[in-house]
Amino acid sequence: MELYIDIISNTEESVSTNKHGVREHVTFNVIARQILDKINDPPPTFIAQTKKHGEEQILKEDVEAVKKKLEEIKEEFGEEALPVAKYKSSRAKWRAIAKISLLSRGFVPNYPNEIPINPRMFIEVFPYHVIFDPSMKVHQSGISIQQLMPSIRNRSSEMKDFFTLLYPRCTDLTYLNVQRFIRSPFILEMRREKMQKTWTKRPPLLIKGQMFHLRDNGSVFFMASPYIRAWEDLEKRTMRLADLPMWDATRDFLLSDMAYRVGSGQYYGHFFLDNNLVVNAGDMMNKMGDDAKDSGNEKEDVSVRGKWIRVQRDLDNERRRNERLYHAFLPRPLAMAIQKGEYPDADFYPEVTALFCDIVGFVQFVANCKPSDVLAVLNTLYTEFDRLTRVHDTFRVESVGDAYFVVSGTPESDSHHAERVANTALGIMLVGNEVESPLTGESIQLRIGLHTGSLVGGVVHSRLPRFLVMGETAVVASKMESHGEPQRIHVSPTTYNAICEKGFKLESRGKIDMRGIAPMETYFLVKNERATNDAIIGRPSGGQKVTHVTEKNGADVKEGMIGPNTDNSDVIPFLYQ
Repeated sequence: MELYIDIISNTEESVSTNKHGVREHVTFNVIARQILDKINDPPPTFIAQTKKHGEEQILKEDVEAVKKKLEEIKEEFGEEALPVAKYKSSRAKWRAIAKISLLSRGFVPNYPNEIPINPRMFIEVFPYHVIFDPSMKVHQSGISIQQLMPSIRNRSSEMKDFFTLLYPRCTDLTYLNVQRFIRSPFILEMRREKMQKTWTKRPPLLIKGQMFHLRDNGSVFFMASPYIRAWEDLEKRTMRLADLPMWDATRDFLLSDMAYRVGSGQYYGHFFLDNNLVVNAGDMMNKMGDDAKDSGNEKEDVSVRGKWIRVQRDLDNERRRNERLYHAFLPRPLAMAIQKGEYPDADFYPEVTALFCDIVGFVQFVANCKPSDVLAVLNTLYTEFDRLTRVHDTFRVESVGDAYFVVSGTPESDSHHAERVANTALGIMLVGNEVESPLTGESIQLRIGLHTGSLVGGVVHSRLPRFLVMGETAVVASKMESHGEPQRIHVSPTTYNAICEKGFKLESRGKIDMRGIAPMETYFLVKNERATNDAIIGRPSGGQKVTHVTEKNGADVKEGMIGPNTDNSDVIPFLYQ
């Protein structure tokens, strides 16, 4: 497109409201002329290459011109007058011709016949690119755009259905307008209705880049990256710095801005590091000041780099603490999904085994013991129970009072779910025998119930996500526990059928009546005949027993005895095959 501007007239008008006293009127004549597409010649053909100039190649037309000139010299002055007559071999003569042709030309680029990068690597290296044809249909897009807008992978996708043109302003997103403003930067807004459901409450994502015209087929290559101007833009969209391409200069600007503000002591609102981690920068700056006071020199000049390293270390610690909290309340797959900014949907799980456990006589225990002793016993039990869930890869859904609820087979299906819960129940009984009651001086007595069936589960709450399960399986498991006997593991018929041939010893209890449930044949789980007690507990053979802290043994614990085991170093996972 060519633009021609001519001034047709220029007049002045006297006015009193203007401080200059005059108003100028100018009439322009603007002519826009479209340039016809030129026929592009194919890449030049190379037929020779010099040894000295290995990267420079010779065009065929240059060689033909030199040959023609040599023929003219030969006809006019004879063969002896040729500059290549002194060379005997044909190879040496061609080198001389190549040297002559190179002296008459400048830089000649080397066009590869094939591009070594494959399409899969290309869309990963440029995660926010789009290629569309003259009809505005999308032929290719980067991996990040495909993740944000999965429906763009459809072959009939059009640019106008997924993007809105924000810049150049007052312009529609058409192929003709792209050609007109091909040398201008483009800013596109992703349509919210085409993005993932998790993006509905976030501001729209903008991408900024440059349009390149592909002359071979007339398509357009839009190479872009997220349009981020400040850390708040990342925070509002729950994005991370890693979501920006490594080659994008925006990363350097953001890091430089943060380092400058931290180093100068300015309050920068919030530092955003991860999808669910926001740390107050003011608290960090106060901590830096306290560190300077502790050093004995309040006027100590701390470098910007040193402060930035300290801030980064504190942010990493907060991130790790945040990850531990998520893994405490959520199964591993769901915790990883939440950290990525995804919110998993609830689902139906057809094969799940549930465990309910409580302390026998807990009401009398609480009424007759000191609160510190009650909490010490519960802390010891639940710490060991949590360790057993790691040994057998089960998940603690909830622990309220003396009730402890464990499931297996959700959110990922597992063919060994019943075996895992059965071994967890046996381990709980073994650990309970090692904990003494402050009231009687004897081992804590437990009651456990197991049932296998279907459940509905999902994540609730957004600020502090929790994984909850609901369904008849949880109700039956609770009733199996309440209708059981002290120091026994009460098993339903569905769980019995799942583990009876897996090396477990079970005893029949007979039919029992439970409110709201038809009479059923139940069983007691006695032991696992294929595994030792140490293997079920997940401790080395002859490992140290559990000790809980009370007022009587508190001094002994301080002198060297152990409290509740929170170290995973002695956890030996149980292998299921």
